[in-house]
Amino acid sequence: MKRLFSLFLCAVLLLSFADCAIASSDDTEITVSEDASGSAAPAEDEAVTEKDGWHFNAKGFLVGENPGDEYLLEDEKNGTWQYASSDLAVTITRTQETVKVKAGKRTRELYIADIRASETSPLFTITTPPTKTRPAGYKKSKPVDLVKANPVVLAVSDDYYGHRMQGRDKGTAKWPDGIIIRNGELISSKTRTNGKVEFPPLDTLAVYPDGSMKADPLGEKSADDFCAEGAVQVFSFGPWLIRNGEINEKGVDSSKSYMYNTAQHSDSRIAIGMIEPYHYLVILAKGRPDNKFIGVNFDVLAHKMLELGCTEALNLDGGGTASMVFNGKVIAQGDKTVRPLGSMIAFGKK
Repeated sequence: MKRLFSLFLCAVLLLSFADCAIASSDDTEITVSEDASGSAAPAEDEAVTEKDGWHFNAKGFLVGENPGDEYLLEDEKNGTWQYASSDLAVTITRTQETVKVKAGKRTRELYIADIRASETSPLFTITTPPTKTRPAGYKKSKPVDLVKANPVVLAVSDDYYGHRMQGRDKGTAKWPDGIIIRNGELISSKTRTNGKVEFPPLDTLAVYPDGSMKADPLGEKSADDFCAEGAVQVFSFGPWLIRNGEINEKGVDSSKSYMYNTAQHSDSRIAIGMIEPYHYLVILAKGRPDNKFIGVNFDVLAHKMLELGCTEALNLDGGGTASMVFNGKVIAQGDKTVRPLGSMIAFGKK
């Protein structure tokens, strides 16, 4: 009897072990930890932080139950602006530092916008409407009026291509338009072809449907190339600052630059770059009046973009063109008076 019982017990144990082996090999269940309430805890990349009843995931998007569909913070005194929805997160921070110069001391004031876009809320552009003979973006409007006509969460100045078009029509500008694509529409294919490198060099930054950006030097790609690749935006200005994670030493280092006088000069500037697809960075530096603000040169701007994680970046039109509009208000501009614009880079349609 004892022997029979032992054999029976061994058979039961073997069957139990076989069941476990089958479950382990056939099932793909993953153990999920539970919190005290018995609910599944969020994965590490879905960690949630709570602020005054609002819940944000690691990217800054709203998740779970919240007091509303959109979170908005405007704290000009402390230099912080923030917006969040379920598919867009924008955080703008103002920074200041004192820089010693020959004439004394100047303030370097930067406005750094960290933008998390998404497939459902991607980067796009807003423009003035076309005329009978000229394309969208040719006419100019005050930045606040352009945003008022095209309500968005955040709008920043771009390559100012409409100004080049107007200047050429009037005979007051020597620059070509550059390769321009806006929201999938080819606006201009004309760029430099004479081999001369002048400012702006009309380097490009393309935005693709997967949220990625790619910076390219003048002449590397044609308008047909960008269209074949499916680029939805192409900005032309420059110099390109970062490409494949590397700084454009020839373009931004004042001792090596092909634009020596421009590269070494600190001024109001604005640049846009990509950290990873759908994750972008915009930096606006105040440089006017120059007896108060020092601004940045290309070298400082490029290294700051790289320091903050950009793998691709382009210098846009600065000076009095540089402007940043958040929630319908100009929060930063390159000069006391901001130039009227024909187009802006935008996030978050309202």
